[in-house]
Formats: sequence, structure tokens, C-alpha cells
Amino acid sequence: MEFRHLKYFVTVAQLRHFTKAADQIGIAQPPLSQQIKKLEHELGVDLFKRLSRGVELTRAGEIFLTDAQNILADAQRAEARVRQVARGENTQVNIGFATSTSTCIPVLEKMAMIQSDGIHFNTAEMPMPELVSQLKNKQQDLAIMRVPCYASEPFERKNLLDDPFVAVIPANHVLAECHSLQLHQLKEQTLLLFPRETGPALYDALSALLSDAGIRIQPQFASPQLRTTIAMAQAGFGIAIVPYSLAEHLDNSAVIVSIEDMTLTSQIVVAWQASNLNPQALKVVAKLNAISKAERF
Repeated sequence: MEFRHLKYFVTVAQLRHFTKAADQIGIAQPPLSQQIKKLEHELGVDLFKRLSRGVELTRAGEIFLTDAQNILADAQRAEARVRQVARGENTQVNIGFATSTSTCIPVLEKMAMIQSDGIHFNTAEMPMPELVSQLKNKQQDLAIMRVPCYASEPFERKNLLDDPFVAVIPANHVLAECHSLQLHQLKEQTLLLFPRETGPALYDALSALLSDAGIRIQPQFASPQLRTTIAMAQAGFGIAIVPYSLAEHLDNSAVIVSIEDMTLTSQIVVAWQASNLNPQALKVVAKLNAISKAERF
């Protein structure tokens, strides 16, 4: 398989048209079609459905497109890093943020301290499953994620922040006047939780704690993400149980109330592959670790 064939395939897949793709690549349309046919023959599958006006990806083509784009992106990053090293520049560090961590001010402040020290980040925000996948495939050097997380167990990691669970209560709710709560006070309340597939380990730990307190989870009140539970609480759907960092900038539509006997604490960590060879990424980990240690004294 030739590298240029991947570029040709991705261009055709994005434009859904051979002639437009040929114009963008800078070759004639017939040779482009021949190269795609050669790639399909080599793979033993049809990647496109030829239509009267353009093309559509087959199921095999859709799957191959993701892999081809990843390969090209990896190659571009490798090329950029080599050129930076040749120029004597610091290589950049790719850092992915799990959706539930990207607005955590204490963690962002730590990253800013490192950024000002001459290290530059390429950042992205994504759901946890995608972040774990990209970290495994070394598309991200580092991941800022929330644990407990079953999928994070193979990675090296350092704790950045302990993030206790709190109750986010609609401002007009009877419990909004409380300075703190006990779990038993939530037994008859509508609790808003994220679905298990969003964070299986975190969900299992929280649901076990609530079950031990005699609180039954009502799945019809699940929300797509941790953040969404807060918006639902603000709208009056019920009480959200979330890590404090997600709720610390609420408006007056809801209040944050601590739960005295809540023993579960989420942690925000930086995670990386032990086999990561980017020295700048390991330098970031060392600096974050030093900052966290200094904060404890």
C-alpha cells in the first residue's frame, strides 16, 4: 500500500467526487480513478459506491477512512516533530481533555504555569472513550481524565486534583436552604445521574454508594454527560450529584450543597503511555507533579 494512495482515498472520501478530488490533488481524473481501483484491489474490498453524480463510501470505506485519516495525521505530526527538532525547537505536546475536565480551573491554572515555561500544547476536548482510544494509539501524548475509570488502568498517571461529589439543587427546592446534607435526605428526591456508558467505573462507584444508603437510581432521569445533569438541575428536573469542579460557577438558578457522609471522591489525573517517547510530554508530567507537591505544603 502506497502512502499517496491513502491521500487520494481520503480526498475522494471527503469530496465524494472523483473529478473534484482530482482537481484538488492536481492530477487528471482517470489516473486518480485507476489508483483508487488499485487500492481497492490490494485491500480486496470496494471502498466506494460509484453513483451517477459522485460516490458514496461503502461500510468498508467508512471504516478504512478513519484509519487512513489517523495514519495521515500521525505522519504529519511525525514530520512536524522531526523538523522542529532539526531547528532546535521544543516539540509540542498533544494533550486531550476529557469533556468533564476541560473547564476545571485549578487544573487549567497548572497547565498555564507550564505553558509559560516554554512548553506549547496542542489541546483537544473529547468524550472519555475517544480520549482513551487516542491515548492508546498515541494520537495524544497526555490525557487529562477523571477517575475512577476502568479504561485508564493500563496507563501511567499522576493525580492533579481531588474533586468531591456535591449536590446541585434547584434554587426553589426545599433542600436548597440547607448548608449541608446527609445521604438519607436524598432518598425521596429525584436524582440526576449520567448514564453508565459515559463513565462505567465512576457510575458503578456512585451507584454502589447510593444503594448502600438505600437510594434507588431512576434511569429515566439519566443525562448524556456529567455537565448536562447540572443544566437539568438548574431547569428544575431534580438534584444533580456531580464533582464540585463542574458546578463551581453556577448562576442563581441552583445552589451547591455539600453531602457530609459522601465518601466518594473523583480525581482528575494526567495519564500517559509508559512507552511514550516524547521527552516534552514526560517533562510536562514532571512539572505537574512538582506543582501538585508544592501545593500540599
